[in-house]
Amino acid sequence: MGTSGRVSGNGRQRARWGCLAGLGLALAAVALWLLLRALPEAVDPTWERVVESGVLPVCTDPSWPPFESVEEGTGEIQGFDVDLARLLAAHLAPGVRARIVTVGFDGLYDALLAGRCDAVLSALPYEPLRTQDVAFSLAYFNAGLVMVTAEGAGEVATPADLVGRAVAAEWGFVPEGDSRQRALLQGLGLRRYDTAPAALRALQAGEVEVALVDRIAALGYMRDCQGLRIAGEPLADVNYVIPVRPDSFRLLSEINRVLLEMREGGTLEMLQERWF
Repeated sequence: MGTSGRVSGNGRQRARWGCLAGLGLALAAVALWLLLRALPEAVDPTWERVVESGVLPVCTDPSWPPFESVEEGTGEIQGFDVDLARLLAAHLAPGVRARIVTVGFDGLYDALLAGRCDAVLSALPYEPLRTQDVAFSLAYFNAGLVMVTAEGAGEVATPADLVGRAVAAEWGFVPEGDSRQRALLQGLGLRRYDTAPAALRALQAGEVEVALVDRIAALGYMRDCQGLRIAGEPLADVNYVIPVRPDSFRLLSEINRVLLEMREGGTLEMLQERWF
């Protein structure tokens, strides 16, 4: 009986401590809820300053047309990214405008972190290794590898459609994408040309059926030369993004909101058509 009593007593004791523990957790949860209610909402000082001043400073290196360049004669900074910066700022909040800050390419990230600007728009690709230092927006342009064919040519939509065709590529071309895609592209026996435009000229001359080039080279060439088209989706993504400082969380959220609106409303496509 004594043993039975000890077991029963221990059971009651564990139940009592269990109730106390549950009560303690409940009290702790209530206390935490009260504490969180007492704390002010998180504030993004960058966003507050942009809205109050009506100015969004944007860093860019004006040496990469058509994304950004200096117009001869006037010295004005112009380009795809400059137009995007101005439209973006105007849609962030009423009365906000972009102020373009020119910075050398190698100093863009340093200028952002030093506070010379609050965002960078300068044809910068997404870099995973920099995510500890900056936060990146959604992509606004994909400069990745594309397949270019002659208008009216046979259907080319995937890498598998390249098999058996004469395919041009620039010297130094390295297939990207998944392992199966790389293996397929490496097995094509590509015809090599000195530059992407040279590969596209070979396509236009009928020397090859498809040219593999970056999307910027393709769009730039097709702006001046008719009869070619980009086929299918990019074989590899090189996404241009907008870096901000990590603590500019509200600014980043608003930038992403505007970029989505621009993508769905056709503004990004309009800018592409204007500058390419």
